[in-house]
Amino acid sequence: MLAPRPTARTIFLVVFASAVLAAPAAARRTPPPQIIFPVIGPVAYSDDFGEPRPGGVHAGNDILAERHAPVVAVEAGRIVFWTTSASAGCMLYLYGRSGTTYQYIHLNNDLTARNDNRGTCVPGVAYAPGLHDGDRVAAGELIGYVGDSGDADGLHPHLHFELHPGDGKAVSPFAWLEGGEHLEQPLSGSVPVAPETSLTGDQLLARGISSSRLPAAISLTPRPAA
Repeated sequence: MLAPRPTARTIFLVVFASAVLAAPAAARRTPPPQIIFPVIGPVAYSDDFGEPRPGGVHAGNDILAERHAPVVAVEAGRIVFWTTSASAGCMLYLYGRSGTTYQYIHLNNDLTARNDNRGTCVPGVAYAPGLHDGDRVAAGELIGYVGDSGDADGLHPHLHFELHPGDGKAVSPFAWLEGGEHLEQPLSGSVPVAPETSLTGDQLLARGISSSRLPAAISLTPRPAA
């Protein structure tokens, strides 16, 4: 016996029900319209997503910045450390409240202002002091520092930043970076400075660090005469 042929009304109801059931999941897969810019201080970046690289196509945008520049959470979420990648070096995942996953790659592994590679992927070096694997963080909270660990060693310090809607395939984060909110300092968390910092007094103040809070061992780069 042949099955009854579905009517137009039946097809409409099935499609409508599927859309209603899928709507909440789709909403969770949408990144927030605006994020906090992930790096504090002077930066340079371009939409280099998809460019060919030795290990394959580039899955994020590189944000060039000073070594040890503060890195912050772009939205509230949960942090997971990743410390065993030879190519990524010190990195972490931020599982955002929106359902978006962000990857922060090539975080710092240097103990001085030079490329010494003497540090490891631990809080206080790569990650913010006191931050633990699995911690929940607020948007704008300090989570790490710019570096050149992994296969970026010897290159200009930068943050390789990836954006994965719904924890899925990476998309270009450029539009979110362009519309991101730039902070003058992290909204929470301390910002220690390496003992041989090359930052000027004005640059330190821009990071919310006054000279009275600096250890005696820190030598500032003299500000050039006007």
